[in-house]
Amino acid sequence: MVRKLRLNEQITELDLASLEEIFLTEAIASPEDLDEVRSSGGLGLFVRGLCGLDRQAAQKAFEIFCAGKQLSSRQLDFPTLIIDTVVRRGTLSLGDLYEDSFADLAPGGPDDLFTGDELERLKVIFKELEQTAKPTALAA
Repeated sequence: MVRKLRLNEQITELDLASLEEIFLTEAIASPEDLDEVRSSGGLGLFVRGLCGLDRQAAQKAFEIFCAGKQLSSRQLDFPTLIIDTVVRRGTLSLGDLYEDSFADLAPGGPDDLFTGDELERLKVIFKELEQTAKPTALAA
């Protein structure tokens, strides 16, 4: 399951149950710990936050954002920084783009570099990254 999380592959309920069992069997977490993790986004997001996202998986997730556009050097650097951050953190949200780490490229936030439609596209990509770390009964 950790491999799936690192590669941005959809996890299943079975994957999550197996991981929870490992956490409990190996005394990595108590049932109370798992309850707390569930209430703060889920075990999949928690583990992805610990292990990060594979660089190629992150680049693939964002390649469509840059495809076919004429971007300035600052606009090109911004997705690169996003990818670097997602590789470390595992996920990201639009609000994170206003943090200090992005301020050198866009002191006023991503609105300085991108249109509202482009920011909405980033928001969708972030949501898609998050969704693959949440189980679905249908994916294998």
